[in-house]
Amino acid sequence: MSRKKQGFVGGALILMLSNVVVKIVGALFKIPLKNVIGTTAMGYFGTAYSVYSMFFLISTAGLPVAISRMIAAAKAREKAREVERIYRVSLLIFMTIGAIGTAILFFGANGIAALPKEPELAICLRTISPIMFFICVASCVRGYFQGLQNMTPTAVSQVVEVMGNLCIGLTLGVWAKGRGYDAAQVASFVLAGVTIGVVLSAVYLFFAKSIAKQDKESGLLEQEKVRSGSSLAKELIRIAIPITVASSVLSLTSVIDSMVAVGRMKEVGVGLGYISAIVKEEKVAISVYGAYTGQAVTLFNMPPTITYPFAISIIPAISSALSTGNREGLKKTMDFTFRIVSVICLPLAVGMGVMSRPIMDLLFSNEDLFRTANGITTSNGISAAMLTILSVAILFSGLVSVSGAMLQAYGYERKSIISTSLGVLSKFISVYLFVGFHAIGAYGIPLSTLTCYLIMFIFNMFFLVKYVGYRFSIRKVLLRPFIAAALCGGAAMGGYLLLKLFISAKIATVAGILLGALVYVAALFLFRGFEKDDVLQMPKGDKILKILVKLHLVRG
Repeated sequence: MSRKKQGFVGGALILMLSNVVVKIVGALFKIPLKNVIGTTAMGYFGTAYSVYSMFFLISTAGLPVAISRMIAAAKAREKAREVERIYRVSLLIFMTIGAIGTAILFFGANGIAALPKEPELAICLRTISPIMFFICVASCVRGYFQGLQNMTPTAVSQVVEVMGNLCIGLTLGVWAKGRGYDAAQVASFVLAGVTIGVVLSAVYLFFAKSIAKQDKESGLLEQEKVRSGSSLAKELIRIAIPITVASSVLSLTSVIDSMVAVGRMKEVGVGLGYISAIVKEEKVAISVYGAYTGQAVTLFNMPPTITYPFAISIIPAISSALSTGNREGLKKTMDFTFRIVSVICLPLAVGMGVMSRPIMDLLFSNEDLFRTANGITTSNGISAAMLTILSVAILFSGLVSVSGAMLQAYGYERKSIISTSLGVLSKFISVYLFVGFHAIGAYGIPLSTLTCYLIMFIFNMFFLVKYVGYRFSIRKVLLRPFIAAALCGGAAMGGYLLLKLFISAKIATVAGILLGALVYVAALFLFRGFEKDDVLQMPKGDKILKILVKLHLVRG
């Protein structure tokens, strides 16, 4: 095992940085890709990738978590040989699942392509099929390192993968387009580049595993009793299945939106006074939904890039603390996790809520016009109002991810199935009812998402209180950061409204956001949003604490 202890917060910060890089490089890949290969080829690419994503979720949602949890517990008990056996057993399971997934995609390509009645899609599915094997193998090694609380290999492998997409996938797409291949063939070349990126990522992870330092305490390793491979495999599957089910159920939310919400709008009409539109009448519902997914949801999905690493990192941290009986450290880690997620999510939620329209005008052009009972509005106007509603869900989405991870780390992964199922059920019922009321109409789509995450958070916390005996301080976790976030939102909006009188609205938007961020940081320290124990959890926390104490920003 690696002797180097990275730490819970250090690992989360490394993953957070890599996620930001991945998002940026991913945008650099997808934005020019559509312009280069065309909308038809992009359609084949997107469809094939969505099919792969579904198989990927089913194959890898739970097993990496199970591996990291079991390895963290074994490492805390100094069971070096058991750690390696867990890895070998997991690798065999992952390789088997990956091989089966690859075979299904390759040999079943024609049948899958027949479902949307796009036979040309088959070549894309066959091209991307090897990804299933290599992504499963990569997920196994990532789970191994995460269990050792070493997030660097995972972070680097993610960057390697997305750089492969950008450099190889885009290059192959440009080459195929230049050679005059048809749309499906062009898409298959791009997907080949994506596949190569995953292969390179897996190769890097195996290299990192091969050079990782191991604890070789002679005598202890020979005397150590190790559980059988079948026993470890059973535990892996027992932990993984509920997590996979919960993740699969949660993925249904987008399906509910696309199927139920759009169908409901077509059935009863698009609410909020949308009597007619300056687009073809039958396309009003899909255009409104496009504004929601293409603009509001795109921004809503940004905060998890920052908060999700804490959910990944806290699972091995809790498992390790439970194995050593470190209850005090466990409580501090959980308190810090809820506080840091709240500190991150609340200013994003308030900022996106009050600045939704300026942000939309900054990032998106107004393409679709809609005639309403109150006059003409744009897709930016609709998506901005939807983002205002979704912004409230940003906080609950972050809290759901870490509270669900805590339940999984404690061994209550089946409880997360209950929370997720109830949340998705509420999503289905609420989107049907809300969209049906013209007073709510299309805004019922983001409102149902908010309902979904709120229900999941309530039940996750109920289970944490009942089975774990844990509860956080509302004053420390929510109230203090909220006051700072409210000042942040006021400063951002006030700065924007003032500055746009003198400079362009887009520059005023950026300046307002920066002003809000500065006010938030200052207010956070003023209202003691961070405490001594929080700072000590950070990398070089003791040195940072001394500086903050001297500046009277944190009490020593």
